[in-house]
Amino acid sequence: MRESGSFVIPAPQSEVWSALQDPHILQECIEGCESMVNSSKDTFDAVVRAKIGPIRANFTVRILMLNKRSPEAYTLDLSAQGTAGFGNGRAKVELSEIAQGTKLEYQVEGNVGGKIAQLGSRLVQAVGRKYADQFFARFSARWKELNSSVISNS
Repeated sequence: MRESGSFVIPAPQSEVWSALQDPHILQECIEGCESMVNSSKDTFDAVVRAKIGPIRANFTVRILMLNKRSPEAYTLDLSAQGTAGFGNGRAKVELSEIAQGTKLEYQVEGNVGGKIAQLGSRLVQAVGRKYADQFFARFSARWKELNSSVISNS
């Protein structure tokens, strides 16, 4: 399974870089994330409740940040185990400064097994895309809210 996309986040690149490594912000922005902890310098452990088609499942997720080039790029190594199967993959993330803020581009390769795999790759990929879209919408909304409160407090 492969997926790629890009999003514009209305914030400076250095702030986006920092926020993408903050477990509290990540937990807020990931749909169904019940906990997210930074278990070591470049490792996050999470518990996520997800709905994939007709299946509702809990997953324990480990995310390793590799090949970090602050504040421009990193690679995520992801592994998830859950009541409905497993998944693993790699995501390459690149950040670049643009006039509107920061452009984030990603490429993901991964696979799933167990009950999830029985749903079919199209459905799993569509759900993955939905989760990514929701994450970046919430992530971007954080800066819009922060900017509007700063403006109204001025």
